[in-house]
Parts: sequence; C-alpha cells; structure tokens
Amino acid sequence: MTKERTRVYSKSVNSKEPFELDLESLKTVVDELQRRLKEDEDPVELGEYRKAFHKLVPFFMRSYVAGYLLRQVASQGRIRRKMATTTLFLSIGKNRRVYPRDLVQLLFAAGQVSKADIGDIKILDNYSFVEIEEKLAPVVITRLDGIQYRGRHLTVNFAKKRSEEGAESRSEYASLS
Repeated sequence: MTKERTRVYSKSVNSKEPFELDLESLKTVVDELQRRLKEDEDPVELGEYRKAFHKLVPFFMRSYVAGYLLRQVASQGRIRRKMATTTLFLSIGKNRRVYPRDLVQLLFAAGQVSKADIGDIKILDNYSFVEIEEKLAPVVITRLDGIQYRGRHLTVNFAKKRSEEGAESRSEYASLS
C-alpha cells in the first residue's frame, strides 16, 4: 500500500472503466473514525452494535458492507478533525442561487482559510450559516462584511445562538405588553 491511489473497477465489471481511489483521504477518514472509537464512544454500546452486525451480515459479506459504509461516510464529508469552531452568519442564501461550493470559494477569497478550516455549511432561503475555525473568524468577518456579492451587500458576523435570539425576542415581547 505504498501508492496513494489504487485502481478499482467501477460498479459494473463489464464497463472496464477504472476509477481511482484516493487512499490518503480514506486514511484520514479511517484514522479519525478509529480515534473517535477509542476516545468518544461507549464500548458497551459499540459491543452491542458489533454483535448485531455479526448476526445480521453474513461472514462473506462483512468486508463489502464495511467498505460500503466507509464509502458513505467518506462521501458525506462529515468526518473532520476536531477543531474549535464558531458559526458565522452570512446574509445570502438560496434566493441568490448560492451553493456550499460558492461559500467555500468566497471564504478562500477572504484569504488564510483552507478547506480543513471550514465545517458544516447550512444554506437557507435568505441567509446561510458556516462553521469556521474560531481563530480565523474575526479575519473572515472583517474581510467579507460589507462587500458586494451577487448583487447584494453581504453582512457577515457571528451567528447568534438560538437561546440568545429567543431570550431577546421574549424580552421585547414582555416590554410591549
């Protein structure tokens, strides 16, 4: 396994169109999964899942099922290194045809941001939320707040927690009554 990429034949054996499997990125995913197993998970609960797996999946199919699950986890991109993150609010959303890749490019353009520094991205109709490494957030806010993007002035700031928003609106409501 000294090569970074391995040729594997695609879904149909007859197609003979090989695709390349990126072993380095898979190694990162597997390493993070193993770290989480050792540090974060309850061994008793995992033991129960392991027993169920052995009971439900025939012996000769176990490695295929494990490979399929690994492909699912890797394709979702949800396995990342643990980092101190904060959530940013961006005043642009689906109504301006913004997709996660657009926001990633915008963050790259702000400078000093790599793909590893970006966490989950949630795009709603009129605004978006982006998780970013805590130490980079102030720099990104200063560089992106107020710029023109897709026909709108962009507002970028720290996202308020739901509990903060609810407390503010309840206090405003209480003062009105």
